[in-house]
Amino acid sequence: MERVYLDNAATSFPKSDGVFAAMKAAFYGCGNGGRGGYGIAAAAAETVYDCRERLSALFGTVPENVVLCSGATLALNMAIKGLAAEKCTVLCSVLEHNAVLRPLYALSAAGRIRLKFFVPSFESGDDTASAFEKALTSDVKLAVFTHASNVCGMTLPAERLCRLASAHGVRTVVDCAQTAGHIPIDMSALGADVICIAGHKGIGGPMGTGALLVHPKRGLWLSTLVEGGTGSASREHFMPRLLPERLEAGTANITGIAGLSAAALELSINPEREKELRGRVVSGLKEIKNVRLYGEGADVPYMPLVLFNVGKEPSETVSERLSERGICVRGGLHCAPLAHSALGTGRYGGVRVSLGKANTEADCDALLSAVEEISASV
Repeated sequence: MERVYLDNAATSFPKSDGVFAAMKAAFYGCGNGGRGGYGIAAAAAETVYDCRERLSALFGTVPENVVLCSGATLALNMAIKGLAAEKCTVLCSVLEHNAVLRPLYALSAAGRIRLKFFVPSFESGDDTASAFEKALTSDVKLAVFTHASNVCGMTLPAERLCRLASAHGVRTVVDCAQTAGHIPIDMSALGADVICIAGHKGIGGPMGTGALLVHPKRGLWLSTLVEGGTGSASREHFMPRLLPERLEAGTANITGIAGLSAAALELSINPEREKELRGRVVSGLKEIKNVRLYGEGADVPYMPLVLFNVGKEPSETVSERLSERGICVRGGLHCAPLAHSALGTGRYGGVRVSLGKANTEADCDALLSAVEEISASV
């Protein structure tokens, strides 16, 4: 059976031959960077720096402000726990992934922070900005929010939110897991203090890669989440003061970093193409009986994600039936329970279709045909 992969919000697939070749070359040709002056150790250090350079160019910062890590989850934990001051209030949206919610819940349960939510509008970016600004009371010192929902793809007006936060003296962390590699992101224009990215989604790198990136002109002090060896300043009792070494303890994932670096180098961003494919899916689903779409505000931009349900069928049942027809999508709550509550899908979640660079019109049509078959049987 031919497979149609439509779960790119989980991880992009397939990965490119260039990414695999870079990982293979690093596997056979790199030692441990920063742990020696011999050839293969130097090759590893060069591989890491090349990746920092490519990501900094892609996102508008400087190489030293690119902290490489295992993914957006670790990056978000480092950013949140590194910037949240004791007893401050942290503001976040109800659309957040558990990679944001659970670190915040943990800090709140420990009595370290007070947690506050704002509710984005599914109809208007202006209304989202108004709700955010209203929530920026004097006790808020840090705001953490997604650039785009991993559940329905709705994009928040992140540049406006960062500008509002800055005017109130509030630091910002933006979760760009679902936008990085799909749309251009420049940190200076965005205005975020920190962005966190997944290397394996829109960028097309291997799983187990990601980065925390710091604004190029803001001297941020981040507390450390993990301590250990860095290959430098070994006599010091504490982690180095300067980035990126301050947040990079232990041996780097050289093969993964090599793959991420190759993906960043070959990345081609074409948001209009993905918008066309998403429009094809949305238009087709609207024509199918018993299908309900979620979060489709006319004045709000979307990433190439679509959330729907078929009749009263549980979303995971529908995703299983699609899988039987060779269509790879995801059902359930997608690690973002508050987002599903806001969308009205809190009981069974929703079926998520997430498009990527390898998808075609034929893939969209295969999905629509399969959904139509399932809808006719319920």
